[in-house]
Amino acid sequence: MLMRQTPSELWRRGRRGQAAVEFSMVIMILVLIILGTIDFSRLFFTWASMSNAAREGARYGTVWPKRWTDADYPPPNNIEFRTRAMLSTLGADNVQVEIHCYDQWGGWHEYERYLCVTGNQIQVIVRAQFRSWTRIIPPINLVAKARMVID
Repeated sequence: MLMRQTPSELWRRGRRGQAAVEFSMVIMILVLIILGTIDFSRLFFTWASMSNAAREGARYGTVWPKRWTDADYPPPNNIEFRTRAMLSTLGADNVQVEIHCYDQWGGWHEYERYLCVTGNQIQVIVRAQFRSWTRIIPPINLVAKARMVID
């Protein structure tokens, strides 16, 4: 003999299915919010690391202004190596480091390496591309600059 289900039993069984559907919809939004928060934290950490690296390179350049790249002096005795060493926590291969010297009025010329003398300024620019984990946000180009007066 078949047992007939009462309307209240049918209603309870339908409610369990509805809760599962609602949970699956809400969990997607919660996961997206959590990953977005993590991505924003990673973005801020990347930018802060790049700023620190640019400052470290500029600081080293104020003391040793002629030591730009490996061609000038072997690592770790050049500005580019000092800057890239601060970026090792990022694990980014697509980081670009630019070094410029400016005269006292803020202009630079084709032979700017000759401007790296006491009283002028050295600028280190770090560029990198940030890729988020969520893939909703397109890649972001980050730039960090530091300019200091050569002692």
